[in-house]
Amino acid sequence: MSFPAYLSYKESGVEWLGKVPSHWTLQRLGGSFVERREKVNDTDFPPLSVTKNGIVPQLDTAAKTDDNDNRKCVRAGDFVINSRSDRKGSSGLSSLEGSVSLINTVITPDECFYHKYVHYLLRSSPFQEEFYRYGKGIVADLWSTNYSEMKNINLAYPDKSEQIKIAGFLDREIIKIDDLVDEQRRLIALLKEKRQAVISHAVTKGLNTDVPMKDSSIDWIGEVPSHWDVNALKRHWSVIDCKHITAEFVEEGIPLASIREVQSRYVDLSSAKKTTYEYYNQMIEGGRKPEFGDLIFSRNATVGEVAQVADWHPPFAMGQDVCLLRNCDGLLLVDFLQYYCKSLAFIQQVNQLMIGSTFKRINIEEIRNIIITIPPVREQIIICNYISNFVNKADDLIKEAEKGVALLHERRDALISAAVTGKINVLSVSNLALASNDRVRSRGLIAVEIIERSAHQSTFGRVKLQKIAYLAEAHAGVIELEGDYLREAAGPLDREMIREMEREAGALADIRVNQPAGAGSAVVYQLGDQRGAHRKELTALLGERTAKLDRLIKDISTINTKGAEAVATLYAVWNDALINRETPSDMEIALAVLSEWHPEKAKKFGIDDLHAWLNWMRRHGLTPTGTGPKTSIGRLFA
Repeated sequence: MSFPAYLSYKESGVEWLGKVPSHWTLQRLGGSFVERREKVNDTDFPPLSVTKNGIVPQLDTAAKTDDNDNRKCVRAGDFVINSRSDRKGSSGLSSLEGSVSLINTVITPDECFYHKYVHYLLRSSPFQEEFYRYGKGIVADLWSTNYSEMKNINLAYPDKSEQIKIAGFLDREIIKIDDLVDEQRRLIALLKEKRQAVISHAVTKGLNTDVPMKDSSIDWIGEVPSHWDVNALKRHWSVIDCKHITAEFVEEGIPLASIREVQSRYVDLSSAKKTTYEYYNQMIEGGRKPEFGDLIFSRNATVGEVAQVADWHPPFAMGQDVCLLRNCDGLLLVDFLQYYCKSLAFIQQVNQLMIGSTFKRINIEEIRNIIITIPPVREQIIICNYISNFVNKADDLIKEAEKGVALLHERRDALISAAVTGKINVLSVSNLALASNDRVRSRGLIAVEIIERSAHQSTFGRVKLQKIAYLAEAHAGVIELEGDYLREAAGPLDREMIREMEREAGALADIRVNQPAGAGSAVVYQLGDQRGAHRKELTALLGERTAKLDRLIKDISTINTKGAEAVATLYAVWNDALINRETPSDMEIALAVLSEWHPEKAKKFGIDDLHAWLNWMRRHGLTPTGTGPKTSIGRLFA
């Protein structure tokens, strides 16, 4: 959803604020906030932690100071900000009474501020940047900003009644965004679980479900194909420990691969520490020089992580806390062993072999004795190809979901920043509530027109109604719908809008929603007795756009539900790109539908299908212009 600006603005004279609404107050922070400097002890005032998520009770209270008053008092309604931090955003409004360490700044807003608005304003990205600009660097990325500096920051804010409305709006919108983030994260977790399950099954059971099985005699492996071998790693691979010396680090030199460098398929030396040639030569003594086809294995902290040495790697040495695995006989392939190290069978073994209560590690001899399944080499190749194909697809979906989470976080931050600096007028949402009767009736009239003209079609149901509604706003310019369209499995969708359209179609024209096969099944619309009774009112509402809506309904009536889904999705991807000032080719549009919209799309459509529908759209004049609503990341479990 896009929001209008305020009617008039004034220059703030402050770079981080820019222009602000004309009726907002400009004032230094020190004019409306006072610092709380009261010293207390953490016995009477429980310790609180200042985190990126706000102010929470401190879990670790072991270091209590009894009656020493060496902490700052915090009252409910105070805003606390970590004044010496490398984590921007470590701040928040406290709903608790307690105490914080002296490095924190505690401020109390006066009566002209609404507490939730303060929380959003002072945690917004623009304010945080200004806060750190007023401070000074200590070391590296560590800043220090005291109240004596902070009080000079200029603020712009509306009256309290408007603050309450802005905070209420942000509360509602952020819940929606956070729900979407949670769903994306659940998808990521499910994909990772599925990825590990596929790997685990393939490297312990194989791909042939009809093959005879035998007992491996290992609890965490169970049965394996009868023609497979089960043996200790040392029978096929050498395990070589790193040289236990402390190397000198230099800016330019030979890279060292430690546990941080073995988190991917191949050793990643991009940010590795470097040592001198002298130390390098010492560290590769005794056959310790990593070679093409070796594996670097983490034996401390991230125990079991393993990465391959590629033929394109420059010379490097093993750093601390890793060991080198080297193939002895060619009977256990490097790819298969690396996948095996990702399996549950391997992880369960390693968990039992690790030692250490705080910092987990595994001894070299234990690594040598890890039990490995060993199929014939030809079968290992087939299994690795199968796993690779599946993992690549899963990883692509995970990357898209992670990208979606990042975009949602950006959207969240941008929305908060725009609202608390007056760049958008979110009161228009409240005004929409005042004018909601007009919007509701408009949605009802449009729904009646679409349903009455389409209900006779065997392929018409809720999905087609959804897609026509989106295209009506995006293509025919029916902005009265005011949809907020998400990228759902069946195309662009605003669920709440569709529910309202169906509800109002019932109220206006006695149109009923039936699901003959029960809840969750296909929807059939039953028409009322007075068809066409609202056409005149609709025409008065839309004017010349009525003809565009008529044409759209007629065109979509000639295609089935799957076609309507394809057309609406292609239109949305194409239109979104144009809004972003991009000019995508047909291939880029089709690929975006298959890889950037929703995982279900690749199951339903092929490239050729989408190209055919793009041609259909052009023949019917259904091409976007980069105007209208832009879709956003949707619910991946729809």
